[in-house]
This record gives sequence, structure tokens and C-alpha cells, in this order.
Amino acid sequence: MKLRGKLVLHFVSQIFLILGLVLATLLLSFIFFALRLSESEADTGLAKATSDTFESWVSVDDNNNWQIEDILKSAIDKQGGWLQILDGKEKTVYSYRLPSEIQREYHREDLVSVFDKKRIKKYQVNFWSANFNGEDYVILFGWESKSDTILSYLEKEEKDMADLSSYKKSTLDFIKKNKGSVYLFSEKGKMLNSLYQDIDYSQGITELELLKYGSKPWNYEHEFSYRRLSATEWLIAATPNPIYNPDHEFNRTMIGLALKIVLLVIGVLIVLMSSMTIWYSFRFGMPIIHTIKWIVNLSKGRFEEPRNRKGRPQSRNKKGKRKQPYRLFTEVFESMEQLTETLKKDEQSRKKIQTTREEWIAGLSHDLKTPLSTIYGYSMMLESPNYEWSKEEIREIGQAMKEKSDYMSQLIEDLNLTYRLKNDALPIKRQTVRLVPFLKSFVEEFKRHSFSEGYNVSFEYTQEDTEFAIDRGWFRRVLENLLANAVKHNKKGTDIKVILEETKQYIILKIQDNGRGMDSETVSNLFNRYYRGTHTKDATEGSGLGLAISLELVHLHDGCIAVDSRTGRGTEITMEFKKNPKTAK
Repeated sequence: MKLRGKLVLHFVSQIFLILGLVLATLLLSFIFFALRLSESEADTGLAKATSDTFESWVSVDDNNNWQIEDILKSAIDKQGGWLQILDGKEKTVYSYRLPSEIQREYHREDLVSVFDKKRIKKYQVNFWSANFNGEDYVILFGWESKSDTILSYLEKEEKDMADLSSYKKSTLDFIKKNKGSVYLFSEKGKMLNSLYQDIDYSQGITELELLKYGSKPWNYEHEFSYRRLSATEWLIAATPNPIYNPDHEFNRTMIGLALKIVLLVIGVLIVLMSSMTIWYSFRFGMPIIHTIKWIVNLSKGRFEEPRNRKGRPQSRNKKGKRKQPYRLFTEVFESMEQLTETLKKDEQSRKKIQTTREEWIAGLSHDLKTPLSTIYGYSMMLESPNYEWSKEEIREIGQAMKEKSDYMSQLIEDLNLTYRLKNDALPIKRQTVRLVPFLKSFVEEFKRHSFSEGYNVSFEYTQEDTEFAIDRGWFRRVLENLLANAVKHNKKGTDIKVILEETKQYIILKIQDNGRGMDSETVSNLFNRYYRGTHTKDATEGSGLGLAISLELVHLHDGCIAVDSRTGRGTEITMEFKKNPKTAK
């Protein structure tokens, strides 16, 4: 997508994002308000609960496993009650804290009696009809009213309930234990006597007020139960109401909550508008300033993207991915990266050419000095008129000069190859070959060479069909250097093995001998240029570049070399070549 399209999409998406955030805030506020309303219904001991409320609190799966919400359990526990759910056959399908004395099955007349009296034994009962998974159920919620318990106790223990002053001590203790109080009223509602009075009934009470309590019990701080003692007297028992949550308090709480929600929405809108204003100022300003700094860097020869204090490119995060504010201008930054990389490569190529030329001259001067000195010395001897040289002596001098010339020729070839490898200037053409026939042929050819005479060179392998992509010429050069090194640094009679192995990810080639081995210093310097070790039979033999060349050629074949050697225990050189996806099995 072009930059213009990205900008249009960006602005439109931001508008929808703001609308989405506002709607999400309103939705969350509504959910919170609904939850608070549901909690209020639970706080009133389910007196405010409806069938819809229970259908949101209770669920049943296809296997008839019932689950009730914690808020419902909390409401039941708060009032010390129990819950029973009956199916269409009046049988219990689920219960919570159901007392043992409550029946599990009902007859039709039993339920009619419960609905009429709103009572089962000593428990007061509320009931609802609810539908779960298309089936109708009856929900019974029962609880033991402490005030009613007190009156029942008085009916059982006291002969004259109207004579409060004659109550037994056990009765008084029972009333006190339940934090209750007892009041005796006349037919006209005037209070005649009381026990543990904590309610002001100086103005009296009417039966209508007691009926109002029955319709909205959560509005009263005390729970009431009453009995008619005679045509002129009736007795009231009162205890603290566990579901006290008056309507005026609830309304005030809900109004306060609604006001908080409105203020929250306004606050969210203000924060969003402020944040978006600041965000847009950085959204477009930062990438532009970053691009200008980048161009300044390039003009000063610093071919890199401007970095932060931690050394990372300013437009990228810890994982190397482009930061969000910069992604909109990806096309611009990709072009800047290509330009930077091109300029950087040009500068590196220039420096590499210069460095390669200087190293070539220095290396050539170093490695040609000794053989040139020898040739120069022999030529001076031949030129001297003070001595007559015999044909045999001249032949020996000529042979020595030829050997030094061959050495210089090989040295120049090795130096050239080394620097080409170092600067990735060596062409390599890899083709997939079967390694077992290739290595067999090479080992047999190496064994026929006079140089390896007296050494036991063998080839071992684990799989016949091992294949790998190699450049035949350069791969032979690696093997020649390593095997020649094993021969040159060990005595005749040494066993030298070429071992081929294959794993799921790697081709492994080992050159193993049981010769004199190497010390740790030799191992650590083995692949350094010009290093010739400490066991060479001829101090001037070789250029000291063979193993360095082998190392680079192995790298070109996606491989690595490891050396395991100890003095007196032989040497094992292991080459691991990573398979290509096509050759991996």
C-alpha cells in the first residue's frame, strides 16, 4: 500500500479507535452498574430477586450439572438460609445448604400449602418460577427468622406470654442470645410493656406498618414477627435485620454511582483527546526528525541509522522490529536503509581493496625474503671468480635454487588464494556428489603418492549413500592439506583414518591419527597464517598457509573445524558440514 493510502487508513482507523474506546467505556460502566444492581438484590436477602435474576445466577449444562454464582451463595449464607430447585415433577434437582428435615420430593398439595403460607416447618420461604434450557423449575429459598424463633420459643416455654415480667431466666437469656427484643401492644397500637427495648415505639405501631414490613423487609433496620395474644393484645419480637438496605440508601448509592460513571466517561474523553493531540504531534514529527538526522549522518560519512543511548537504531525495538510510530513511513525508511547499505558497501569495498593490496605487499615481502636470500647467496657464489665449481656442485646449487623457486611459486599461489578467501573473492561451484566413492578414490590416490609411503591411510564410513554439495577441486585441497599435515608431523607407521559419518542435520568428516599429537599452544594457533608448528621435519618446508586455507574452504562449504589433540595421544580433526534442506534427511 502506498503512503497516501496508509495515511488515509491511519486517520480513519484512529477515529474508529476513539469511538471504540468510548463505547467500551460505556459498556464497562453499564456492566459495572448491572453488577452493582445485582449485588444489591443479593444484599436484600433475595427479597428483590426476580426470575430473570435467578436465570442469570443459576446455570445447568447438558449433563444436568448445576452451577450457581458465588453472589447467590453469599446472599444465602448472609441470611443463614437454604436453596432448593424443583423440576416439573416436584423433585429436587439441586440444593444448597438444604437442612435434613426438609423433604426432597413434594406432592402438589404440599407445594400449594408452601405457596399459600410461605412457610415450611420453622422456615419462612420465598419462591420463584424460572426457565433453564427450555424447562420450567420452581426455586425455593428458606431461612429461619430469629424474631419468629423467639416467638415460637415463648409459645413453648411461657404460659402467659403477655406477662413479660414473669418470663423465666432461660427465656430472657434466649432473647438476649439472639439480640432480640419483645414488645406488648394494645389493640390500638399503644406499647404496654417491653423487654430489651432498642426501638422507639413511643408513638405506637399499627398492624398496617407490620404488613408494610412484610412487603419490603430490607427497608427496616429490625426484623419483625408478631402474634395475636387476644382480642386486645398482640406481641412483637424484633431482631437485627441481616438484609437491611433501605431504598433511600440504595437510591443514593445508585445516583452516586451513575454520577461517577458520567464523570468517568467525561474524564476518559478528556484524556483521550489530550493523549491523541500529544500522540499525533510525535507520530509525524519523530519520523521526520529521524530522517533528517539520518541524512546528516550519511553526509558526514557515518553510514548508519541514528542510534539511541543504548546503541540501538532509534526506529527499532529490542527485538529489531520497527517501532510503531515509524511503521507508517516504512517505504521511506526502507529506501534510506538501501541507500545507507549501498554507500556502506562502496566504502567497505574501497577500504578492502586498499587493505588487501597492503597486506599482499607485506605478506609477499615477509615470505619471499628467506628463499630470495638463499638464491641471491648461491648466485653470488657462482659469480665469484675465486673458486672453480665442479659440475656436481653446480648441479646441487641449481637444484637448491630450483627448490627455492618452486617454494616461492607455491607461496605466491597460496598467498593469492588466502587473500581471495579472506575477501570472499574466490569463485566456488558446488555440486551434489556421493561422498563415499569420491573419498575412496581420493584416499587411494593419496596412498599411491610417494609422500605417504610408510603410513597406514584408511577410509571408514557408516552410510553408503551419503550425498553433499561440494566444489570437487577445493574440497580435494582441504583433504590434501589435512592429510599432508598428518603425514608431515608424524613418523612412518602412523595410522591415519578418514572417517565419514552422517546425522540428521550434519555431514561429519574426521581426520584421525595415533601419532605424536600437539600441545595446547600448537592447537590454538593451528589455523593461523604462517604458523608451522613445532614438529615439522624441515623448518623451511611449507608456506604455513595450508591449514588457514583449509579453514576458509571449509567455511565456504557451510562447515566448521574442531581439533582434539594431546601430546603423545594423536590428533583428531573434525569437520561438520550443515546439510542443505534438499540434502537433509
